Amino acid sequence: MRSLVIALLSVGLFSCNSENKSNSETSASQPQELVTPDFNVALNFINDYTKLCIQPQRTKTSEWIRQNPLLTDNFKNRYTTLVDSADKKDPELGLGSDPIFDAQDFPEKGFSILKIDTVNRYVTVVGNDWKDFELVLKLDQENNKWLVDGAGIINVPGDKRAKR
Repeated sequence: MRSLVIALLSVGLFSCNSENKSNSETSASQPQELVTPDFNVALNFINDYTKLCIQPQRTKTSEWIRQNPLLTDNFKNRYTTLVDSADKKDPELGLGSDPIFDAQDFPEKGFSILKIDTVNRYVTVVGNDWKDFELVLKLDQENNKWLVDGAGIINVPGDKRAKR
C-alpha cells in the first residue's frame, strides 16, 4: 500500500512538472505581438533636418545630430564615424554629398510619408516640392520610445535605399 501511494505521488509530481514545462514552452514559442512603429518620429526628424539644412547660418550638423533626441545612439555613432572618416580622406570635399539625404540636393519644403513597412520598420518619404525625391528612413525602439536608426546611407542597406 505504501509503495502504491509513493508511486502515485511520483506520477502526480512528474505529470505536474511536465505540464508546467509544456505550458511554458508553448507560451515561449507563441509569436510576440507586433507593435506598430511611430513613423511620425521619422517624419519629424527629416523635416527638422531639412529646416536645419536651409538655414543661412547653419548650426554645425554633427553637433545637431549628437544632441538630437529623435536619433538612436547607433545612428549618431555611425554618422560621426562616416563623416569623420570622409573628412580625413578629403578635408576639402568630405563625403561630397549629404549622407542623410543620400544626395547633394534635397526638397527644401520638407517631406510627407509615401509608404511604410511596419514589419521591417522602414518608412519612405517623398519631397513636398519634389515628388520624384524619395528617401528611406528606419526606426528602432529603445526604452519604449521609437527613434530614427537609419536615413539615407546611414544604417540603411543598399537594397532598401531610394533609387537615385
